[in-house]
Amino acid sequence: MDGDDRLPVKAAAAMVEPGVSGKTIGDVLDAILMEPRRWFALVLLLTVLAGLSILILFLVTRIFQVQTAEIELGGKNSHVVLQRIQERTGKEEYLVNVSPEGWQSTGISVLTGDHITISAGGKIAIDMNEIWEKVQLRKKYEDELVNGPPFIKRDDPKENRVPEDFFTEDQKQSLILHRPWVDPDGFSLDVFQPDFRSRRNRYLLADKPAGGLVAAVEDGSNEPGRPDAFFVGREKEFVAAKDGILWFTVNDIQYADPKNPNLFYNDNIGSFWARIVVKRG
Repeated sequence: MDGDDRLPVKAAAAMVEPGVSGKTIGDVLDAILMEPRRWFALVLLLTVLAGLSILILFLVTRIFQVQTAEIELGGKNSHVVLQRIQERTGKEEYLVNVSPEGWQSTGISVLTGDHITISAGGKIAIDMNEIWEKVQLRKKYEDELVNGPPFIKRDDPKENRVPEDFFTEDQKQSLILHRPWVDPDGFSLDVFQPDFRSRRNRYLLADKPAGGLVAAVEDGSNEPGRPDAFFVGREKEFVAAKDGILWFTVNDIQYADPKNPNLFYNDNIGSFWARIVVKRG
């Protein structure tokens, strides 16, 4: 989103050193990336998490009697789809993971007249750079309270004070995200303004909440355009007006350059999940 013209933000998983508590992702980000010896531990951690995800997926398919229709990890269409098809009723159910990095094809075919119900959840943020800036600002305030009055000690077991208890009201306000983490309903541009007000009309759906879940039905070989997009949010029911593939994205700024259409999606993080029920018309 806004802020893409600023320095790119690094991202990494949090690792806490022995004897250090209260660390966040932002606190240890530089430490991980700047010390290659920690990369192996990071890769090992991510491998373990991937293994746990596969195990959970296996258990879900057995417990809820659904089948894995597709697993695709990596690339802009990274998603997991679970499906349950009741042939005699014409009812199909799908569970899809939606990344916030541009249009994503679910691979789910719908036909004209199909009744479709979508319910969604999860959290995303559409300005990772701002999150990084707020973390750095918080650390700056903490350092000031360590190096100056009230001289809060970092590693003293007898110290029971914490920096945030000494933040001024102005400092607290300065740490609030202008573009917060949101669920599929997104956030209002009347409250959280873009960096450039003139960009407001350049959102995919300019009159809908930013960061909200958006869908379209389009041919599987072409990404949807503005005329095909409609707002979903946390819940949506509709009847398909044409045959096609169901697509998802989030409501963010559109960039006209075909060589880099996702310029303002590149700093988005997090994910939504969507449960889709298709009843054949």
